[in-house]
Amino acid sequence: MKAFNLQSIRFRISAVILAGVVCSSLLLQYLWVPRVTNLFVEASERELTRDIEILSDGILPFLLSNQIGAVYETLETVENRYDNWVQLNLISATEEQLYPRRLEEVPSGPNLITENISIEFQGQNYGKLTVIADLGPVIDKLQGEIVRMALIGFGIVTMTLIAISVLVDRLVTRRLILVADAADEMADGNFDVSLPEGRDEIGQLADHFHAMRRRIQDQTETLNVAWKRAETALDARSRFLATMSHEIRTPLNGIIPTAELLAETELSEEQRQKVDIILTSGKAMTSIVDDILDVAMLENGKLVLQRQEFSPEAICAEVFDILRYSAEVKGLELVKSCEISPDLMCWGDANRLRQVLINLFGNAVKFTKQGSIALKASVEDAGQGRVKLFFDVSDTGIGIQKDALDRIFNRFEQVNGDITRQFGGSGLGLSIVKSLMDAMGGSVSVESEVGAGSTFKLELELEKSTKATKAVRSRYPTPKAVADDTVGADRSALIVDDNEVNLTVASKMLARFGFDVDLANSGLTALSKAGKKKYDLIFMDMHMPEMDGLVATLRIREGNGPNAKAKIVGLSASVQTEDVEKCHAAGMNDFLPKPLRAERLQAFLAEWEEENAA
Repeated sequence: MKAFNLQSIRFRISAVILAGVVCSSLLLQYLWVPRVTNLFVEASERELTRDIEILSDGILPFLLSNQIGAVYETLETVENRYDNWVQLNLISATEEQLYPRRLEEVPSGPNLITENISIEFQGQNYGKLTVIADLGPVIDKLQGEIVRMALIGFGIVTMTLIAISVLVDRLVTRRLILVADAADEMADGNFDVSLPEGRDEIGQLADHFHAMRRRIQDQTETLNVAWKRAETALDARSRFLATMSHEIRTPLNGIIPTAELLAETELSEEQRQKVDIILTSGKAMTSIVDDILDVAMLENGKLVLQRQEFSPEAICAEVFDILRYSAEVKGLELVKSCEISPDLMCWGDANRLRQVLINLFGNAVKFTKQGSIALKASVEDAGQGRVKLFFDVSDTGIGIQKDALDRIFNRFEQVNGDITRQFGGSGLGLSIVKSLMDAMGGSVSVESEVGAGSTFKLELELEKSTKATKAVRSRYPTPKAVADDTVGADRSALIVDDNEVNLTVASKMLARFGFDVDLANSGLTALSKAGKKKYDLIFMDMHMPEMDGLVATLRIREGNGPNAKAKIVGLSASVQTEDVEKCHAAGMNDFLPKPLRAERLQAFLAEWEEENAA
């Protein structure tokens, strides 16, 4: 049932009718009836004056001839003739009471009128005649008749207005409501609601609305088809990006680890410079691929935030340690001010928060030639078991122009083309920061002055953990998580990959840590070898022909084979969240993305060694 609408035509017409009746009643009561009454009183006074003049002329001859009896009879006859005369009084010139013989008390009342006239002849006064008339009954009757006629008139007007209201309701209001209901239904996707018919203006409106509705329906169907095509295109783009990510990471997995291994050999200065160029370029390309994948996941709504317990203080320490080397190489002073207790544990996505801070801190290092970079963290209680985290990343770099502050968080946006040419980058980093903070329910802002540096401020509210938990270990390397070269001594590892280059690179990297390495170039070969020999570690490629790493892992976990409970680590150039989840669902213990970086492998082996020691 629709709510009563004070703006509806129905209400307005009813209000007009009611207001008209009320106003007419008020006018009748306070203006018309008093006015008519006054006019009647004035007319009665004039008539009474005329009557009393006629009466005085009639009794004058009797007064002249001193026929008092005749005067008395005449006045008595006249008084009896007028019902509304309540008193008739005649006194002589000598103040003698002639009629009536005994003067009664003078009546009083609201509707009494009094008329006096002196009886004179040839300048001589013969007496005074006074008449008091009561107009009350006549006025009451008059006013009653006025009200009766007014009520009849009001009734006629009211019935007329009601008839007009009903006619307007049927011809206009109800039909307009049908059009409005059709519009509401059309908004919900129903284009088949009936419309009013007719050749009048409402009918023409309905015809035009129907034509418009048909056009909107056709356009909606076209848009739906286009939307489905767009969704198909987005899915195709996502698959394309995932495929391209895999295809780009696969050769990078041969380039970067090989260059890292080559950098550890004896090289001339010129050779070492060239190897560094290969490493720097490969890492830059990997970073760009990661950014593009993040943007694709954010656009498609496929970004899944993890819920885990972590220490914000530990995250700050990791970010500071990760970028310490790159800052110190440029001679920059690093300042860390963390007012967050190491005992504070929060629920949230530690990896995404770390990614945001690394992105901002990395930008600060990139755009600062000299001076300092500061990371400040603080916390305040938000109540109801929640805390607010504040992070400030400040630098003394080139700064940002004021007109660019509103667009630096847009994708593919940098301050100007010179920045891109001088410092490089895809212009995706800050847009990813903004999207990730939005996804986590936080905010990011910036304050900057050209030539004086910039300060990026993060604010994030998280649920506070009520139990002491060990901080989540970073998947990024830190100086505290570095494996030594003998971690694989007297231990064996199986590497499964259908790419010969990947097998060679991974075997060289593991051999460097002392592992006895076996190779398998397919899932079937891996099953065969895993069924015959127990391995301390199995590195399993996710995508392979014939039998992929997911199926191979499931088969290894089945039964009571020697590696049913072995540590299996997924390897893949597909690094989207759903790919990592598939690896864990298949029974893999951990995941390392390709290209396989030396520091990531070191950090993983150090963590694995700690688990074994525990």
